Amino acid sequence: MAGRGPDGVTRHRALIEASRLFAARGFHGTSTRDIAEAVGVRQPTFYRHFASKTAILAELLDADLLPALKRIRTALAAEAGPAVRLHAYLHTDVAAILRLPYDVRGLYNDDVLELPDLTDQATRREQMHHLTTTLVDQGIASGELIAIETDFVQHAITGLLLEVVRERGAAPSPAPEKRALEVADFVLRATLADPTRLPDIRQESANLSSRWNQPTAAPLSPGVS
Repeated sequence: MAGRGPDGVTRHRALIEASRLFAARGFHGTSTRDIAEAVGVRQPTFYRHFASKTAILAELLDADLLPALKRIRTALAAEAGPAVRLHAYLHTDVAAILRLPYDVRGLYNDDVLELPDLTDQATRREQMHHLTTTLVDQGIASGELIAIETDFVQHAITGLLLEVVRERGAAPSPAPEKRALEVADFVLRATLADPTRLPDIRQESANLSSRWNQPTAAPLSPGVS
């Protein structure tokens, strides 16, 4: 929080407390008054930072969706085999979700993405799903992955991510890197045409994702407009 002024601190705390309340009570079961009380401010102060409860949820969703879109686009453009790129994407994506400062367990539990004010977030999620199936399609076309319905694989990946998010509240919570690697390995073990390649793919994936994280790497594609 270094360099963040009082208003920035309040806004950051509002995001954190709202995410906790959404996880515990659901979006529809949480009021702006609840969030303001959790932060320790009056409602007028809350409205200086966020126009509505939906606005705070949109920012929380984008904290996940926008970086995830950049990660899957980077994976699609990377110079590596599809299986390596899929593993690297899953590994970095799960680790990033587990490192978010917000409690993301309540963000996708309600039918909130059907709300008119969240159409941008709904579009981003659908695009992320589409790009994931595109990467799986590339793996099948290359012969690296088994011939399997890509929508099924995408739904399975989503289910794993939701389970990872759900277990964030467990005690003790699994280490982000360990759980991320387990998820990536699980998906590749289930979809590889030759599962014995997994150790080599894991090593190549680690090399690839480390290049993505270097500050001197090429700029990522811009987020969805």
